[in-house]
Amino acid sequence: MKRSLLIFAYLLNLIIPALAQIAGDKEGENGKHGFVDKRGKWIIEPIYYWTHWFEDSKYGTFNETSFDKVGMVSMWGEIIVPCEYKHVFATYDSDYRRYEITLTDLTGVEKRGLIDEFGKEIAPCIYRSIRKDRYGNYIFDDGNSCGYYDKKCNPIIALGKYSMVFRDNEYIIVGKNNCKGFFDKYGKEIISVDYGYDWSSQVAGDGIFLVKKNGKFGYFADGQEIIPCQYDEASIFNNDVATVKIDGQVKLIKNPLKAGEDIQIAENVVKQGGKKKDGPAKSRYPAPNSDVDKNIPTCKVNNENTFAFIIANENYADAPVPYALNDGRVFKEYCTKTLGLPEKNINLYEDATYGTIIAAMEKMKSIAEAYEGEASVIFYYAGHGFPDEKQSTAYLLPVDGNASDITVTGYSLAKLYKEMSDMKLKSSVVFLDACFSGAKREDEMLTSARGVAIKVRDEAPKGNMVVFSAAQGDETAHQLAGKGHGLFTYYLLKGMQQSDGNITLGELSDYVTKQVKRQSVVINNKKQTPTVTPSATVADSWRGMKLN
Repeated sequence: MKRSLLIFAYLLNLIIPALAQIAGDKEGENGKHGFVDKRGKWIIEPIYYWTHWFEDSKYGTFNETSFDKVGMVSMWGEIIVPCEYKHVFATYDSDYRRYEITLTDLTGVEKRGLIDEFGKEIAPCIYRSIRKDRYGNYIFDDGNSCGYYDKKCNPIIALGKYSMVFRDNEYIIVGKNNCKGFFDKYGKEIISVDYGYDWSSQVAGDGIFLVKKNGKFGYFADGQEIIPCQYDEASIFNNDVATVKIDGQVKLIKNPLKAGEDIQIAENVVKQGGKKKDGPAKSRYPAPNSDVDKNIPTCKVNNENTFAFIIANENYADAPVPYALNDGRVFKEYCTKTLGLPEKNINLYEDATYGTIIAAMEKMKSIAEAYEGEASVIFYYAGHGFPDEKQSTAYLLPVDGNASDITVTGYSLAKLYKEMSDMKLKSSVVFLDACFSGAKREDEMLTSARGVAIKVRDEAPKGNMVVFSAAQGDETAHQLAGKGHGLFTYYLLKGMQQSDGNITLGELSDYVTKQVKRQSVVINNKKQTPTVTPSATVADSWRGMKLN
């Protein structure tokens, strides 16, 4: 009956606003305090030692005998909180039309709970904190454990077990003893916190979780570890491919839920040759024996702060690049003998995998950081390039890459340029003996290409960078079989040989461009036009720069 009267009074106050609007507390003639509406009419008779009304609410606090103890009363005169506390405070939530009550006991300990607009208890005042997340649900914390509750305060994950609870998109994350577990948004357990996975575990996509235990990463799905925790580093899956690092080597793995038992994309061993278990890569083409491979000019070692990173990718499984190993090896000799780089400053990567390219870039970054702007880099690449037809962007193709998944298994030029420009380098010169049209040096199309050469979008280098490319647009970077080199690389080496390395980038560009354009038409009956693209920073000065 009392509840019905309270509801009736509440509805009446909605109809007659003047009766529902508390003006505040007021002292009566008896020296006691109560509450009046905006017309000055008593709503709660002056029976209390002291009163205070919460502005724009339906509740206030009162003291019965002194200021030492306080309680809370509603506008209908119902005592919501007995007069037993040091402080009482109410915060209104207009979304749910309810109040969060904060009680501070006489020892200074705060407890929180929830009531509706009529004073009915929704959650008892026993919690250290009550937080509402962006999904409108509640996280209750009683000081010992946390729980996750819906908008009506029904438990999704009850208090009692977890020291931390929060929701991230479609999953509820729980924590206990620095370990992590996952539930779906309805409270169904997916990964028990008792598995012992640490806090770096995360959702990896498509129902797969990247988990970490005892310092190693693995993958979890369908109620079990689908790949054991064995990796030193690991990424989430992107287009069903993830990057992992184990025993110092970076590899690509396929999504095992879609790849079955065939997890590894490719080993660094390919058909008809390739890299041996120990020692250098094995070429299927004749060793270098042309004029540029003999009588290489020599100079004193005087280029201590210049570092060369040379990638020579020849042995692809289905489409080898003729003479790419010759190109990389002889370019290394010119770096040492003609440009004066110390042997220790030259890094040659033969038949480089995706992980090898990443490792090379990490080493370059470490050198740049150590030399604090005083180091210069020469980056040379001979191998396949390939386009992403949808975006018309260019990629270097590792020997374990897949042209049909180039955006995942390839290394984009945009990424290369950005990473190098982000390094603090004195200068950087990039040589690319590759085309990005989808064609091979023999002028055939790669297996995954459609038979039509693709013209990729030009990538703009940044920083103090100059980029030499073997061909432009949809052209092919051809070989020069009689010399045992790529056409571009042969004349790049020839230019350094004829000048004893004492040649500016402008002179080298003019020579290489002129010779390659002419010889390609004569020998291959095809156009090949090398290009040079300087960054905006060195646009006016690059022609006078030198490699030594």
